[in-house]
Amino acid sequence: MIPSRPLLIQIITRIIYGVVLLTGTTSQFLLAQTDVTPRIQLEPVSGSTPELIRLLEEKSGWVISYSSRLPIPERGQLSGHEKTLLQHVSHLFKDAQFSYTIRSNRLILTPPPKREIKHTISGFVREAGSMESLPAANIYTSPDFKGTVSNNYGFFSITLIPGKHTLNASYVGYQTESKPLELNNDTVIVFNLQPHLLLGEIDVVGQLSYAQLNAARMGNILIPIHEIKQTPALLGETDIVKNIQMLPGIQGGSEGFSGLYVRGGGPDQNLILLDDVPIYNIGHLLGFFSVFNADAVKHVSVLKSGFPARYGGRISSVIDIRMLEGNNERVEGNINVGLLSSGVSLNGPVQKDRSGFAISFRRTYMDAIAALAQRGQEETTNYYFFDLNAKYNHIINDKNRLYLSAYWGRDKYMTTYNFVDLTLNNGSPGGEPLRTTINDENNAGWGNVVTALRWNHVFNQRLFGNLTATFSDYRFFIGVERNHEINNNWDSFEQRYISGIRDYSVKVDFDYYPANNHQVKFGLNAIQHEFNPGVDVVQRSPGTSQPVDTTLGDVRLTGGEYHFYLEDEFTLMRKLRVNAGARYVLFNGNDKFYHSLEPRISLNYELSPMWNMRTAYSHMSQFIHLVSSSNVALPTDLWLPVTETIPPMYSRQVSLGTDWKSGFNQNYSISGDVYYKQMKNLLHYKESTGFFDYSTEWEDKLTGGDGESYGLELILRKNNGDFTGWLSYTLAKTTNQFEEINNGRSFPARFDRRHDINLNLKYQFNERIDGNLNWQFGSGTPITLPSEKYFAPDFPFLDESPGSGFSEDAVSLNQYRMPPFHRMDVGFNFSKQRDRTERIWSLGVINLYGRQNPFLLYFASDSNSEPGSAQRNLKQLSLFPFPIPYVRWTLIF
Repeated sequence: MIPSRPLLIQIITRIIYGVVLLTGTTSQFLLAQTDVTPRIQLEPVSGSTPELIRLLEEKSGWVISYSSRLPIPERGQLSGHEKTLLQHVSHLFKDAQFSYTIRSNRLILTPPPKREIKHTISGFVREAGSMESLPAANIYTSPDFKGTVSNNYGFFSITLIPGKHTLNASYVGYQTESKPLELNNDTVIVFNLQPHLLLGEIDVVGQLSYAQLNAARMGNILIPIHEIKQTPALLGETDIVKNIQMLPGIQGGSEGFSGLYVRGGGPDQNLILLDDVPIYNIGHLLGFFSVFNADAVKHVSVLKSGFPARYGGRISSVIDIRMLEGNNERVEGNINVGLLSSGVSLNGPVQKDRSGFAISFRRTYMDAIAALAQRGQEETTNYYFFDLNAKYNHIINDKNRLYLSAYWGRDKYMTTYNFVDLTLNNGSPGGEPLRTTINDENNAGWGNVVTALRWNHVFNQRLFGNLTATFSDYRFFIGVERNHEINNNWDSFEQRYISGIRDYSVKVDFDYYPANNHQVKFGLNAIQHEFNPGVDVVQRSPGTSQPVDTTLGDVRLTGGEYHFYLEDEFTLMRKLRVNAGARYVLFNGNDKFYHSLEPRISLNYELSPMWNMRTAYSHMSQFIHLVSSSNVALPTDLWLPVTETIPPMYSRQVSLGTDWKSGFNQNYSISGDVYYKQMKNLLHYKESTGFFDYSTEWEDKLTGGDGESYGLELILRKNNGDFTGWLSYTLAKTTNQFEEINNGRSFPARFDRRHDINLNLKYQFNERIDGNLNWQFGSGTPITLPSEKYFAPDFPFLDESPGSGFSEDAVSLNQYRMPPFHRMDVGFNFSKQRDRTERIWSLGVINLYGRQNPFLLYFASDSNSEPGSAQRNLKQLSLFPFPIPYVRWTLIF
């Protein structure tokens, strides 16, 4: 629906107004008047306000008159720049609202009419006790619901007229706090909210009404961390990504894996941020578990559309994960013991009320179990992974705060076999022979290292700034070692494939609050990418000659990525909430520049207090690609930059949605979204080209194409009471088309799943016991199967030769679909509170009714068939074909 011309003019006017405010023009005086005051050059000076006014009068020859009703500061300062008299005065009176009049050589300052006087309330929303900041908290007045939302660091600013007000702060999983106040001047308020998981006992009417009215962003979903911890988990491993996969419009790919396919996009099209740092691989154990330790996380936000301008660099989704900051008041922590891994978390003050730390460590003991099971065996297989999260925060003063956060995670796999005992001559006459053991070995490893250093600064009650420097490094390797005996000499061969991506980034972000229900965000970001598309190292030590060391495909690329964004969020006519902005991206790769201008807009209109409509348009670009060689997102997938032959990816997405809540207590809610998305310049391996094809350059192995996705998403929620939960349904279709693949015909995308259903139910039996049930259903995903098999001898004039074999041919890509997927998981949490600790036992079953869901389909021949009449059967491989119980023990102290 296109807005009428007056409404459109109002929207444009408000955006321009926000831009004007950002250029430094103050709203404290009437902008329409012409500044005819003389220009003055001053040295930087500070002192009492009357002294500075007299100095300005001496330098300008003008008289400055001001009303005694103006809130004049006792002391001030003047900058050393050349400015007009009016600009110097505006700087001196920057915290006072005034109007001015010019008569002859006199500047007269008067307070605005009382109805125009407004004061600003700013501050932070934090968790009581730990002092953790709470991002995206609702701050609003009652009963008129004027308000705002805290930023990622809990800061908020709201402007109100003088008088009596009641200011409220609310956050999911916390009790709402209300503060009555008599507002006579600018005020600083800190809300300390108490955690409260029994949401049914909280008055949530005001909280949900304000959140519904002001949620301008489409597809923005906040997942409370306590809900994630209560969800049944495979082998007891609490997994953030598994919870995200259950949201409408998001798929996980194959069963058990931690990939994310959002509205037809691939895993590389998701901007996954851990404390503002991109994570390039999110899987442990080849993707069965994610790298995010729930004990180290406080906030998870998921955006599928309507992306604000402050996010960029990917074209499908944003997963914004924030780590715990550290308790500045007291030491606390927890210990987790599960079937697969255990972890410990600790946080507390370094200097009470000033600084705090949070540290979490998780490690699997699969290698220890395997070592016991394989004791005495020469052939062994070993695997382990670990995560280390750490964060430090320091409050310098009321306006400045520092954060230092880091993550280190690693996976390591190794198998050893073919052990041989050797006796070698040590090379000296009469010397004792050397005895040694050699073996063959396969190994692989991958992992992330990320760090972030950030500085928060409150410039004034309306302007908040954040400066961040980040580092992200992702590497993987695959290796093989072989030993061969040739003429009584041993030939050693080693091959190692290495690849990865490394980022250095600096960015600055500002939040500006020019008026009530009006927030402007703007900032800059610079990223230096370092790519290693793949280097294959071959080392050979022949028994009769010198060692040989060969390096193949050692190509190292760099790319510079620069972002600037401007975002304005405001309310029109009390019912229309607008988030409008744009992002400009410049990418420099291989001495070639690419650029993209990305407009974004989201509209939310209140049809009634319980019903709203929303729509959004987003244009996104992406200058790095992930090229996959399998149907599963594995750590061996390659990250590649834009080059002269590989253009950037683009997407355009339009969404339309609605939210409805029942009754005054809003016990039930329904949300629905429809979307359409176009994707340009997707990458795919060419046909007959693979991962270890050294005959061509890596760019020549790839081809580009386009994609299209559209769908419907519905979700029904029960919000309050002992029994809560939600049911979601997704209807979607995604197709791809590549000129050099599938004869140029379009085909279903890799995880084009037509129907998805997710059911999540929770029941609070009492304060100590709760239960959770999840049921998932998904129609079959596309698969390519050969439609014919034929004999292919080496020489056409021979019937058969030792090298003869069979070839298979598929008529079309993804022309078949796998059987449907469905699974039920149940879990129970039993807690017991003691004086200083809480003990929780978590028990449950994954795949309760033993559904054999397909992971892989393949053809197998019947070896007992008569010659010339072999039958081929299509068979299925299932990863979890039976119920899998789990148990986890948690101690909170």
